[in-house]
Amino acid sequence: MSRNKDILVALSGGIDSAAAILFLREAGYRPRALFLDMLGSVRARERAAETAEALGVELIVESCTDLFRREIIGQVLAEHAAGRTPSPCARCNPRIKWRLLAETADRLGIFHIATGHYVRTVRHENGHSYFRRGADPTKDQSYYLWDVPETWVRRAVLPLGDHTKAEVRNRLKNQYGLTELSERRESMGLCFLHGCSYEGFLRSHLPENTLRPGEVVDLQGTVIGRHEGCALYTAGQKRGFSLSDPTLYGQAAVIAVEAKRNRIVAGPDEALYRREMILKDWRAVCREEFFGRADDLRIRVRGIGRNPDGGCRLTAIEDGRLHVLLLQNDAWALMPGQPVVFYLDDRVVGGGMLDEVPQV
Repeated sequence: MSRNKDILVALSGGIDSAAAILFLREAGYRPRALFLDMLGSVRARERAAETAEALGVELIVESCTDLFRREIIGQVLAEHAAGRTPSPCARCNPRIKWRLLAETADRLGIFHIATGHYVRTVRHENGHSYFRRGADPTKDQSYYLWDVPETWVRRAVLPLGDHTKAEVRNRLKNQYGLTELSERRESMGLCFLHGCSYEGFLRSHLPENTLRPGEVVDLQGTVIGRHEGCALYTAGQKRGFSLSDPTLYGQAAVIAVEAKRNRIVAGPDEALYRREMILKDWRAVCREEFFGRADDLRIRVRGIGRNPDGGCRLTAIEDGRLHVLLLQNDAWALMPGQPVVFYLDDRVVGGGMLDEVPQV
């Protein structure tokens, strides 16, 4: 495979992927664009084609609607039905976006691959390649890429990682004269919602009889209210369920979801903090560094928001899972199904899926 300046870029038709193509061309690469048709949307394909034409780049279209429906939408619905909280983007990146980007590049004989993610890469002195946090803390997407294989990280060129969103918009407008593109509204929701709310999506797509009203109980198991179906709730949520004591509204938050008993546990905010968690399907880029420097690790259990500081203790369990004990600060609102991502400084050094939250 030739390691020249040819590069395959994932193109959605939006601001970031278009900017990635322009920045790469300016850096001397010869970009070709790949549009992944995950939703079977005619308008999305047309927008990608229009953007590719405006940029003067060849567009390759790969249909993956069945794969996306099975691997992402199906898994989202199954996880919620089981009382878990999935992260669709963290699952989609290694199983669909980066996988198909790398496989298509292989088929075309192209080594370099690129996306419009606000993430950087680095090759460390230990010989491994890592994703790094993007320079824009409000746009950093490294959390959602924790499970992308290192072989693909090594091939990645990520031109937006050193830029802020504002800088990207300004360059599109002032340097490249693409005013309309630079002013496009950014899509903030999940791609498969089609403008629907997340709750509305679940109500419309969960199998019949999945959403059954049930009890809300306090930490002692006393019934304090009613819910509308376990699949609609996640830890930290304070709305969407009724309480028999009006003074508890805004004070009681979901602590846990017990899908098998069709009930949710609610309590005070302080009950949402935990120092222990058990992960499944975990991986480390370099196991020696991962376990050897556990005291220095920082974890993230959500892309942006409350995350604990301080190191941890890591113990590999005989059943293949990983026990994590936080040393300084508790993690907030843990729910099985969430990714837990480990950082050393700004490098993503490992991660796993939260499988169990030991009770205090």
